[in-house]
Amino acid sequence: MIHQFDFRNFLPAALVVVALLSLGVVQFQWVKSGIVVEKQLFDRELRQLLEATGVSIAQNPEVAQGLLELQRLRRKGQSVPDSLRYGVRLKLEGQLRAGLQAQQKRMPFSIALSESIWHYPLLVGDRFDWSEKAAYRTYAYQIEGTLAEACACQLYLHLQLRDFLPHLLERLWLLLALTVLGVVLLLLGFVLLVRKVQREQRLVAVKNDFINTLTHELKTPVFSSSLLLKLAEQSLSDSQPEQVKMYLGRLSAENEQLKTQIEQVLELASLEQPVYQLERRALAVADWLHQTCASFEPKVKAEGGSLQWSYTGLDGFLTADAGHLTNALSNLLDNALKYGGQPPVIQVEAISEARALTLKVKDNGNGVPEARQADIFQKFVRLHTGVVQGFGLGLSYVQQVVRLHDGQAGMHNHSEGGAVFWLHLPDFEPGETSPQPQPNG
Repeated sequence: MIHQFDFRNFLPAALVVVALLSLGVVQFQWVKSGIVVEKQLFDRELRQLLEATGVSIAQNPEVAQGLLELQRLRRKGQSVPDSLRYGVRLKLEGQLRAGLQAQQKRMPFSIALSESIWHYPLLVGDRFDWSEKAAYRTYAYQIEGTLAEACACQLYLHLQLRDFLPHLLERLWLLLALTVLGVVLLLLGFVLLVRKVQREQRLVAVKNDFINTLTHELKTPVFSSSLLLKLAEQSLSDSQPEQVKMYLGRLSAENEQLKTQIEQVLELASLEQPVYQLERRALAVADWLHQTCASFEPKVKAEGGSLQWSYTGLDGFLTADAGHLTNALSNLLDNALKYGGQPPVIQVEAISEARALTLKVKDNGNGVPEARQADIFQKFVRLHTGVVQGFGLGLSYVQQVVRLHDGQAGMHNHSEGGAVFWLHLPDFEPGETSPQPQPNG
């Protein structure tokens, strides 16, 4: 069945996706604004540090005298002793380092001193970059007060920071962590939403297919029953008892078919109830398997096929619900009959091992494609829609029955091309003796 794409089904998901993307954009702008605010706060703290350092320089006679001497020697064009330059630089770097540590800014830095707005260098620290395209962040502060009056000049203190970005990210780690978490959650939510929508679309398609099949399957016996009832009434009025008997027999068969189809749906629904309880009793496996297969054998022979079953070493009992277990095995047999070869050849094998029972049903069909083996036990799944009639509930019912027996169900293709469906059931109690193998077919 081909299902056309309907955009209306995806409209709610599309609105949610747009909302998630909008939240992502808002979150990005939030982070961007946070970085700008943090940078402004960082710059203000650095300017306050430079201002405090400039005030302390003027109040420290030794440092102030050294700066005045540097400025005097530069104006006269005389060489500056290394001891003077090194001493002043160490004192300035010490004050700035202490200020940076007080602000919890542990990063490499360089300093420089310059005179006038043209920034003639008086003192240049290691790795200080004067170029306008310097990759480092540079701050400048004009020293005022008594020191500026004493030298009758404009002195500037420069501070250049390296590794600025890691420090900024460290201050924003919580905001960045929440942002990354938010983005991950948005992406995860988007993926889950898409998968949910796709799954819902598949369920809708499967549901519609099931409803169409159910309507057709139930309509056929109802229509046949109505027709047979009219024919029986006509034959009764014409005094034809043999015809009436035949029509009533066929009417009874149609009613049985209708009853079976309705019970199949209701049984699966009842098994899925969380409070459902099986009626477990001791079941003689050999007798049960023989009766079930023998009762199904005429259907296989009517198709020109053969059914063989064997149960070696099964002189024991299985604690199970006989009714549901019989229906489960019958479903597997019916499945093998529908999808087996022409003529169908079905083999049933029962094996006991480690106080457990394994049932295998093998057919001679084309097997199940690997891509479909994962979902073959799901409700409403049918491999050959339109070719073989059914609701797609048989294997789902089998799996539910086995699950309620604390067992497992599965399948695989065998080397000869057909499929092997198996049931593994615990709670098997072997007997003291083992009968001889009992094949049939």
